[in-house]
Amino acid sequence: MSKQLLNLTLSVVIEEIEYILATYPSHPYQQAFSASGLRQDLIAYVLSRVPNTYTVVEETQPSSKQTVSPQYSSKQLLDIEQWIHLGIRDVLHVYNRTNSSMPQTVSFTPTISYLVG
Repeated sequence: MSKQLLNLTLSVVIEEIEYILATYPSHPYQQAFSASGLRQDLIAYVLSRVPNTYTVVEETQPSSKQTVSPQYSSKQLLDIEQWIHLGIRDVLHVYNRTNSSMPQTVSFTPTISYLVG
């Protein structure tokens, strides 16, 4: 049986992005990041700035998925959240998807959506 390398941080970043974007106004933030290209850019932005955790798992039947839950400290989760907020701003700026009436600053309110053990 072959083995597969999994990036455990990816699932956490995706879930946090979903949670955080839901707190932003629909226009322009949620609309801009509903496009898969910008969403992927945001994911890459965050993953390239945080320590990633990997694991190796045995490949099983294609239809079955193994779930592995990483453990992150409160500080690590806050760092991920901060990079997401910065990434939303920076990715939108790069792609010029904002209009002139959009606020120039984004306030960061820490939230933790995971139970940390």
